[in-house]
Amino acid sequence: MSQTMSQRERYDLEWNGWKAAAGAFEGVRRYGQISRRVAALAPGRLLDVGCGDGRLAREIKQVLPRVVVHGCDLSLAALDRAQGLDRQYAVDLNGERLPEPDGSLDLVIASEVIEHLIEPGRAMAEFHRVLRPGGHVLITVPNVAFWRFRVEALRGDVPSVTADERHLHSFNAALLSALAVREGFEVVTMTGLRQRYESLAAMGFTWLCDTLLLIGRRA
Repeated sequence: MSQTMSQRERYDLEWNGWKAAAGAFEGVRRYGQISRRVAALAPGRLLDVGCGDGRLAREIKQVLPRVVVHGCDLSLAALDRAQGLDRQYAVDLNGERLPEPDGSLDLVIASEVIEHLIEPGRAMAEFHRVLRPGGHVLITVPNVAFWRFRVEALRGDVPSVTADERHLHSFNAALLSALAVREGFEVVTMTGLRQRYESLAAMGFTWLCDTLLLIGRRA
């Protein structure tokens, strides 16, 4: 990212560019995998942080037709394309609060979001604020301990996950769990996601999955 380009401008450029192309998300299975976990939680009201064009919201509504889904994103270009959301708004979680009342939501989803933020803990505190007692947060992040990233490091290369200039933080399972606990969540589930061979997640997600998935409960 150039020094003169803001984070919002960078993501607007992506949403007006390659993310707007037909088939840009073809083969991405993360949305369906997350939707199945959301269905098990059965929320009535949820917020999708980093909602993009509403792709995840549309998947969720296929399994939970009555759920109310709010979505927020930094990118105005993404929100211009968004469909399937009951409410949508722009917010910069690097410095702004979520325009949601305290304790008003059953679930907050932040999929591939907090690694892009200057202070992930600040965002997690906001998620805690807007959730009702007993509500859940669902977080996914790239897993820096994934075997391929380890091999890249052993070769003397910067692992591709940390070389991505959009990623301001790196997480393994321990770091993600510690962040959730520090911000007032009980860790209910810590597992991994894979684009293919989902069964490998049960064998050793901490190094076999390139993505971590955490579900936490607000006390």
